[in-house]
Amino acid sequence: MNQGIPIARIAGIRISAHWSVLVIGAILAWGVAVGVIPPAAPGTPALVAWLVGAGAALLLITSLTAHELAHSLMARQRGVAVEGITLWVFGGVSHIKGDWGSARTEIVVAVAGPATTFVLAGLFYAIAAVLDAVGAPALAVVVAWWLAMVNVTLLVFNIVPAFPLDGGRILRGILWARRGDRASATTSAAVGGRVFAFFLMAAGVIDFLLVSDIGGIWLVFIGWFLETASRAEVQGETVRHVLEGVTVSDVMSSNPVVVPGWITVELLVEQYAMRYHFTTFPIHDIAGRIEGLVTLRGMKRVPGPQRSRVPAADIAMPLAQIPTAAPTDLLTDLLPKLGPQSDGRALVFDGDQLVGIVSPSDVARRMQVAELRSEPPRAAA
Repeated sequence: MNQGIPIARIAGIRISAHWSVLVIGAILAWGVAVGVIPPAAPGTPALVAWLVGAGAALLLITSLTAHELAHSLMARQRGVAVEGITLWVFGGVSHIKGDWGSARTEIVVAVAGPATTFVLAGLFYAIAAVLDAVGAPALAVVVAWWLAMVNVTLLVFNIVPAFPLDGGRILRGILWARRGDRASATTSAAVGGRVFAFFLMAAGVIDFLLVSDIGGIWLVFIGWFLETASRAEVQGETVRHVLEGVTVSDVMSSNPVVVPGWITVELLVEQYAMRYHFTTFPIHDIAGRIEGLVTLRGMKRVPGPQRSRVPAADIAMPLAQIPTAAPTDLLTDLLPKLGPQSDGRALVFDGDQLVGIVSPSDVARRMQVAELRSEPPRAAA
């Protein structure tokens, strides 16, 4: 997922927001302003209802942030590096760098989020009760009640033992601890995740057909997302198992051809792309420092007549956008960083020296070799 727009940094953890947060925020504000406030506080002006709805939506998104922050802080306390948190349409996701290390760590980290949501639900419930007891305005009471109820709903949803929800991760951790086999635990936990996903999709279809309610479409969407995420987790676990212990140096293409960033795209095509069987070329500045990466795709985007005037540096992906690794790093730690922003590539440095490139084809080749090695010998015909 796109890392989003940075909005805050709490306890050293970067928090970003995906554009879809605006969508869910608007839906929440609309739900409060139109569906919650009118029956609880009739006669409330529309503008006031919408302002209160927007405030309630912001508080709920803050609650979701606290949930993810609890995961991230607990992971960091257990020695698992965290790159940041991204808020999006389904709440949020903590970007964990590396591996859980143990079943106990996964269980503890998974429990931290729901525990925080439980505390928040209790806090909002207490606030609502106090406000109601002292005769506070109905608007204040209803918002506190709404925040308490939504947090309870989120808590119940999250602790369902359906992988990759928090409850599913707790289940995988328990199975992993009992069996001593993470891959087997992932497969079993994913079954629960897919069953729950199909249940949500079926319930959504029935709800839409019988009630014609937009909530049915939302349930289908959530079910589809969970089913997709569950399959992706199983596939990722398979890759992790196959590539366990493989280092970056085992798969990288060594001694990449580095080109000057000031040459034109035309020269780049004629003197390098046509000469070497590579699809990417690191570029360096006049001092010899690596400053980016040029791909064949980038070259093709430059119209033919302009290639003699455009320097390679102008079409290069900047170094800050490209994942980097050391030769001794584990490949499984690097894989989550390989995304479309770098065309699936990573640069490998030994100190300040560029020593290799990792591409999707390098990883695929290693996967095929590992799978061949794991195949049982075939009987002679």
